[in-house]
Amino acid sequence: MKLRNLIWVVGLLTTHQMFSQIAAPTAFSNYTGCAHNTCTWVPDSAQKTFQRGDFNYLVDATGAETNGTFVLKRNGEVLLHTALQDLSASVSVVWSQKNDAFAITWSDGGAIGGFHVRVFQIHDRTVEEVPASEKAIASFKLRHCRSRGNNVQAYRWLNSDQLLIVTSVYPTGDCGSDGGHMEGYVVHVQDGSIVRHLNPQELKADMREHPE
Repeated sequence: MKLRNLIWVVGLLTTHQMFSQIAAPTAFSNYTGCAHNTCTWVPDSAQKTFQRGDFNYLVDATGAETNGTFVLKRNGEVLLHTALQDLSASVSVVWSQKNDAFAITWSDGGAIGGFHVRVFQIHDRTVEEVPASEKAIASFKLRHCRSRGNNVQAYRWLNSDQLLIVTSVYPTGDCGSDGGHMEGYVVHVQDGSIVRHLNPQELKADMREHPE
C-alpha cells in the first residue's frame, strides 16, 4: 500500500485524539512542514531533501525491504545511512540548537501510530546512536496499558544532552480511559536516565511555552 493512502488529515482526527496527544505528524494539508527546529513530512516516491546548516537529509521510501532509509549528509559526504523499520507514514526530525544532535520519529501505521524514536549525536564526521528513550518508555508502560504498545515521540531538545520525550497510549478503545493519555520525560540522551517527569498538565504547559 502506498504511503499516501495511509495519510490522515486534521479533519479526520477526532476531538479526543487532537487534544490528548501531540498533533499527528501526518496532519498537514500539504504533507510537509518545518517550524522552529523540526521538519515533518510524509515521504513517498517523490523524495524531498531538507537542509539544516551544512547538513542535508532525506528519507528514501522507495525500497521494499525496510520501507524507509534515512540518509544524512554533510557537504556531500554521507554520515548516516540507516533503516527506519516498518515506516509506513510520517517522519519527523527535530534538531538541537547547535546542530550536533537530532532525533527521528516515524510511524509504522498512520496518524495514531505506532510511533518510534531513534536519537543521534554528531561528533565531527561520525554519528552515534544513543539509547535516549528506553527508560522513559519502560517507566510509562509500568503505569499505563501494559497489554498494549505505546507511542513515543521526540518533541524538543533542551540542549545537546537533554531531550523531551513524549509517551502516549494509543487513542483507541482497548485501553479504556487510558486511551490517548500522554506524559513527558526529559531524558539524558547518553544513557536515557530520566531527569524530569512531566504530568499531562506540565507537559501541555511546556508545549505551549516551547512550541515545535
